[in-house]
Amino acid sequence: MAQLSVNGTTLYYEGKGQGPHMLFIHGMCGFAEVWSGQIERLSGRFHCITYDRRGHTRSPLGQIKQRTVELHADDAAGLIRELAAVPCIIVGSSGGARVGLDVVRRYPELVAGAVLSEPPLLALVPDEAAAFIGQVRSAIDAAVAKGGPRAAVDAFFAICCQGLWATLSEAQRNPYRDNHAELFGDLQMPSYQITREDLARISRPCLIISGSASPPVLRSIAGIVAGAIRGARHQELAGSGHVTYYERPAEFAAAVFSFAESLGARSG
Repeated sequence: MAQLSVNGTTLYYEGKGQGPHMLFIHGMCGFAEVWSGQIERLSGRFHCITYDRRGHTRSPLGQIKQRTVELHADDAAGLIRELAAVPCIIVGSSGGARVGLDVVRRYPELVAGAVLSEPPLLALVPDEAAAFIGQVRSAIDAAVAKGGPRAAVDAFFAICCQGLWATLSEAQRNPYRDNHAELFGDLQMPSYQITREDLARISRPCLIISGSASPPVLRSIAGIVAGAIRGARHQELAGSGHVTYYERPAEFAAAVFSFAESLGARSG
């Protein structure tokens, strides 16, 4: 348990294990411990770093004008630097994968490679994205009207992350609900603008992971990203929904380990 002052806020982080550095970036309403199953599997070979993103759980939002993907990526880059975790393998899920992708784009000197699980790069599929976001917003509005802002988290996860949400107890769901302000903040963020041409300019190795039972728009985006990044690999986990690291933990960890080995990232 530790904290570091980074980019105008204080980020809570945890580190475990020895070897090449891995930074795990959580998605919507998450927190460091969502990665615990992966840390158990990977910390024997790697130095695994998890953290609460700005505005989540133990990391304050700070004085900001606007939440953006780039702001979160600046935080992640700052954390990597402060911890002297260079070069780092980034492992991100959902919104955390989108943040991780931005780190790879703008801070390639910090990165050995990246494992990105279903980054929601909605600008790549504007028509599909508009329909999907409309469905999500409608469900959230109905949930808020009936049960308040914490209920909005239930509505969001029931659509986007069914496999995770269905297996969590009420007590396990509460930390996500506690971060409900970041759900609304994320939905109000400016759209993260990226093109296939931008992806083609990425210079670090990437593994793109998707789940065969995830919402179609998110699977579609994963395929586009994998096809656009030069040399990227794409691995689909059979039967998994959107939260691949939780729904197929052993397969996810094996994919991360294999990817890290392909980079020559061994613990020696």
